Parts: sequence; C-alpha cells; structure tokens
Amino acid sequence: MNLRTLAAFALTLAAAGRMSAEDLVFQSNIPFSFVVNGRTLPAGEYRVRQNSTINESFLRIQGIVQKVGALVMSAPPTESAPARPGTARLVFHRYGDQYFLYQVWTAGDRGEQVPQTRQEREIAAHRTAAHELLAVALR
Repeated sequence: MNLRTLAAFALTLAAAGRMSAEDLVFQSNIPFSFVVNGRTLPAGEYRVRQNSTINESFLRIQGIVQKVGALVMSAPPTESAPARPGTARLVFHRYGDQYFLYQVWTAGDRGEQVPQTRQEREIAAHRTAAHELLAVALR
C-alpha cells in the first residue's frame, strides 16, 4: 500500500466518523438546583445537547440565562426507561433536597446514563431512606 492510498484511507475514516455524529438539542426548565459531573447548577432554563459518535456520547448542559453549564461523557443506561416512555426527559436522583442528574432520554426511548459522582455515592451510602427518581420533560 503506497502513501497516497494510506492517506486517502485515513481521510475516509475521519470523514465517516464525523458523519456518524449525531447532535440532538433539547430545552428544559429545571425548577431546582442539581448536580452534574460534580458541579451544582442552579434552577432555571437549560439547553441539553447530546452529541454521539460511534464510540462515545457526550452531554452538554448549558444554562440559557445563567450561562453556567457542565459537560459529561455518558454511557447507555443499564436500566429500563422510567415512567413516560417515548417522552424526551431528564431523570434525577433525589436525596432529600439534593438532586443529581441520572439519565437523559430522548424521543424514541434512547437513553444516556450520567456517571454517579463521588458526592452522590457518599450520600447514597449513608442514607437510610430510599431515594426518588424524578423526571423533567425536555422540549
């Protein structure tokens, strides 16, 4: 294989990777402060952008008014979809008055799981009462 053929092959693979990227954008009004990727974000209007390639999926959560946000690498969920299948939504774990982003479900029942932070693991380990799942609609 000569150098030109190898270069053409590499460019084709790079282009195919870019074309496979999927970029979905939703908005949501989240009425409580919440933690994502170790960062506490205030209540407010947020834009959620899901960018997926063949190997990775990233979620970017950006405040529309507050201009605060977080970026997190996500993984496919290991559990079935919670209530309201077919509806785009954010799912939070709630421990008392603290909320942690848990999953992002887009239309068509495609979900992404947000890795649990050390803070959430510690709260869950010391908690005697069960936590709640809370869904907030995306539009």
